[in-house]
Amino acid sequence: DRTLIRLIELENPDSAIIFCNTRQRVHYVSTVLRRFGYNADELSGDLAQKDREKVMGNLREGKLRFLVATDVAARGIDISNLSHVFQYELPDDPEIYIHRAGRTGRAGATGVAISLVGDFTEQVQLKKIAKQYKITFEERTSPDKEALAKVVAERMTARLEAHMRDRDKLQIERLQRFVPMVQDLSSSEEGVALMALLLDDYYQKSLHAPPAGVEIAPPRRQERSSRPKKSRHRRGSGRSRRN
Repeated sequence: DRTLIRLIELENPDSAIIFCNTRQRVHYVSTVLRRFGYNADELSGDLAQKDREKVMGNLREGKLRFLVATDVAARGIDISNLSHVFQYELPDDPEIYIHRAGRTGRAGATGVAISLVGDFTEQVQLKKIAKQYKITFEERTSPDKEALAKVVAERMTARLEAHMRDRDKLQIERLQRFVPMVQDLSSSEEGVALMALLLDDYYQKSLHAPPAGVEIAPPRRQERSSRPKKSRHRRGSGRSRRN
């Protein structure tokens, strides 16, 4: 879905759980993320034990950046330093919403909880949750292509400049052999497309990589029922529909 992808691109989280209400939706969202190039996997009730153990192993080893899951499948999983929680769909039970959001911003850390809100019913539902738990939401619309492209370009430029600063004199001298090629490629649409391909490959490898140092805490016996105090809650505007 474009809205979720754009939010992930904009936020660029180190690690995140994306909650869905059904197994079918979990599979759909995880497939979309993988096709876009993200390191994502899924947990749902119909997952075979062997496959579940594989996903959990990747989580424990810090090899997995995005986990798409239902509430039941994610029960007992405690990911340290989880930077983001995305609620792709709102749950019917407000308490479940709080449990989801509470998976980030733990142990004194900060975190971001983002809810994708589409129709009027979901807006009313979220307002009730905000009132019941005294949560202040930051409302935003889905980022448009131009705004997102600007953010990605700035991020890429900073990465490339930092990479250049790390190079020694010999390495800088070596790359000079490609300058005429770049100048030649920039003179045609096909050449520009080839350079864009190289930038896209670099972006995928440098910014879509699994998080470093993510630790998985042992499963707890009970879910936490108190609402997170240090998570920033966001919700998309009714104008930002899932598509």
